[in-house]
Amino acid sequence: MSTSEDSAGPPQVVITLVALGAGLVAQKAVSAGWRFIRGTDPSADDDSPLPEILVFAAVSAATVAVAKNWATHRAKQMSSSA
Repeated sequence: MSTSEDSAGPPQVVITLVALGAGLVAQKAVSAGWRFIRGTDPSADDDSPLPEILVFAAVSAATVAVAKNWATHRAKQMSSSA
């Protein structure tokens, strides 16, 4: 049986897909920005110093987390106003 809470928001699968899409877009944006600034592909250089690798990992993770959080929030907000 479904409750009123289940029908009030979007299906969880839709929210998950929106969050995954936002995460992929954010990751592509971070990689493109890294290539623009550094001139190299972030995953191609095996000789990168550890601090550079850690900076890329931190920036990438933070950007993806913010994008997923924002997209999930917006998906829930849009479905509740519809």
